[in-house]
Amino acid sequence: MGKNKNVIFSERERRKPNRKAVLSVVIAAIIVFSFLFGFLVRGATEKDYARKINEIIKIIDDTSVYYDSETADETAYRFVRTLLSDDKYAAYYSPAEYRRILAEDKGNYSGVGVGFGKGADGTYDGTIGKVFLNSPAHKKGINVGDKLVAGIFKGQSDYTYFAGLADEHKVVLQVIADFFSEYDSGEAIKIKVLRGDEEKEFTVEKTDYVVSYVEYKDNEKAYCFSTEEDGFRGRATDADFIGELSPDTAYIRLHEFEGGAASQFGEAIGYMKSRGKTKLILDLRDNGGGLITVLSDILSYLINDNGANNIKIMEVKEKNARTSYSTSKNRFDPFLTDIAVIANCNTASASEALIGALYDYGNAAHKGAKFDLNRLVLTQKHETRQTYCTYGKGIMQTTYGLRSGGALVLTTAYIYWPLAKNAETNEPVCVQDKGIETANANNRVSDENAITRADQVLH
Repeated sequence: MGKNKNVIFSERERRKPNRKAVLSVVIAAIIVFSFLFGFLVRGATEKDYARKINEIIKIIDDTSVYYDSETADETAYRFVRTLLSDDKYAAYYSPAEYRRILAEDKGNYSGVGVGFGKGADGTYDGTIGKVFLNSPAHKKGINVGDKLVAGIFKGQSDYTYFAGLADEHKVVLQVIADFFSEYDSGEAIKIKVLRGDEEKEFTVEKTDYVVSYVEYKDNEKAYCFSTEEDGFRGRATDADFIGELSPDTAYIRLHEFEGGAASQFGEAIGYMKSRGKTKLILDLRDNGGGLITVLSDILSYLINDNGANNIKIMEVKEKNARTSYSTSKNRFDPFLTDIAVIANCNTASASEALIGALYDYGNAAHKGAKFDLNRLVLTQKHETRQTYCTYGKGIMQTTYGLRSGGALVLTTAYIYWPLAKNAETNEPVCVQDKGIETANANNRVSDENAITRADQVLH
C-alpha cells in the first residue's frame, strides 16, 4: 500500500454521487476484493480468506460473462459502501479521482469555482452555497446565494433553463453537472443567475486556478491572497473592508484547512500585527475541515502554552491505540490578546478541533490569547438537535493509497480535545454527534449580525 494521510473532513466534502448499478451485489462484493486484498503477500504469510478470495477472483476474471474489468472502479466503490454501510465517510477513489484530490489538497482546482447548497425550499435547486476565492466565478462577481438558473449548452445559441430539464430521474444539480461537463478547460461558458428578483448574465471560463482559503479585513483595509497579480502571495486593498469594526479588531475568515491555508493565515496574522490590531474575529462558518497538518500549523499562530514549542492540539483514539497531535512550532505572538469565533452548523471536524484547542489554552494560565465559549457566536440552529451549535464531527478519516493508484478512505479514530474533561464523566471531550454550543444565549444571531456581535463580545 502507498502512504497514508490523516484527514478530518465533513460529510459534504469529497462525497461521490450515487452510482448506477452495473453488476449484481453478490458479484460486485466478490470481485472488488481484488482491489482491496489482491496485493497481499502470497503463500504462507497470506491469510486463509485472502487465498480463497484470490482463487475465486481468478476464476471470475477468466470466465464470467458478467464481469467487465472496465467497471472495476465502479465495483470497488459499491463494495466499500456495502461493506462499510455504517461508515458514511468511507470511500474508494479511482486513480484519476485520487490524483484530482491530491491536487486539490494543494489548492489546485479546475472548473468555474462554485459549490451548491440548499435553496429556500430545502432542496438543491441550483442555489450557490460556495464560491471559491480566486476562482473564475469569484473574479466575475458571482456570489453565494445566487441561484444558477440557465446556461447556453455547447453548440447552441439560446439559454436553456435547467429546471425545465429536471424530472423524477434527474434533479437540477445533475442537469447543471451535465451542462458544465460539456465544456473543456479554457472554454467560455454563458450562464444566468437569479439574484433576488433579477436575472444576471455572466460569462465564466472553465480553467485551472489556485484557491485562496483566507480573507482578512479590518475597519480600513482588506488583504487578498493567491492571485496571479501578486504571484500567489498577498496584497492589501482598499476595497471590501468592514468599516464598523472596532479600530483594534481584525476579521479573518478561514474557509478550509487545505492547500496554502496555513501560510496564508500566517500572512494574515502578520498583516494584522502591522496594522496595530490586537483582537481577532475568526470566522469558521461553513468550514468543514481538512488536513491535520494544516490545522496544526494554523493553531501554532493562535495558541500558547507558556512558550512551549510543541503544544498538544488533540488526542485521537484509534482501534488499538491512542495518539496525540501537537504543533511542530510555536508561532504565537503576544500582540494577539483576544479571540472570538463565528461558526454555524456546517462548522465541522478540523474547525471544531480548532475551537477546542482555543478553549483549552485560552486562559491566563497558558499566557496566550483569551478565548472561552462566551466568545463563540453561532448563526444557525441544527436541524435535528434544534439548538444553535456546530456540526458535531469528532471522528477522523485516514486515506490509504493503493498500489493501483487509487485510494481507500476509512474512519479510523475518535477525536478528543487536548485538555478539557467532560464535567459529568471526567472523560476527554469529543464533539461527535453533539457539536459545540455557545455559553452566551445572546450569541445566537443571524448571519447578518454575526460580525457585529463578535465585535461586541471582544469589547
